[in-house]
Amino acid sequence: MRKRLLIGTALLGACLPALAQESLLLGRVERITMLPPGAAACPAACPALSAKQPDGSVRVCVSNESGCQQTEFRIERVLLGNEATSLKTFQGRIGEWGRLDFPNTHEPILVHVDAGRVHWASTAERDGKLYIDAAGLERDTVAGVAVRSIAPDERGTIALDRLLGGTRAPR
Repeated sequence: MRKRLLIGTALLGACLPALAQESLLLGRVERITMLPPGAAACPAACPALSAKQPDGSVRVCVSNESGCQQTEFRIERVLLGNEATSLKTFQGRIGEWGRLDFPNTHEPILVHVDAGRVHWASTAERDGKLYIDAAGLERDTVAGVAVRSIAPDERGTIALDRLLGGTRAPR
């Protein structure tokens, strides 16, 4: 029994770094699908019936979620990490105000994935260099660099090579 527990713990430990791998992806949103709450791929946030507790009290769940979203993202360049596919699907919940996790545009965006969190920034190309909207990733740390530590230019953008420090070559 102990041997199985140790093997299981070792396997779990080996898998966790792969799950938490940081990625920086340049690409385009291909499709955003909205799913109603209760659909197979979108379990309801609250159970259909309130659960009666052992002490006789009733647990009530109130949710203002509007369902779920699935975003298909076409990867054009992997700037950090080891994404093996060219199409990545991101899943999320839709909140009270119906805000989407990704922009409803086909323009190129930069997506940062780290520790299960996903953020994006719009991009622009000027003078042969790629720039990102600093506000989109201002709370992130990318490849060990706090985005807010890099002063944006007069347009509020940061050159991507400054963010990556020139140490990682795009693939």
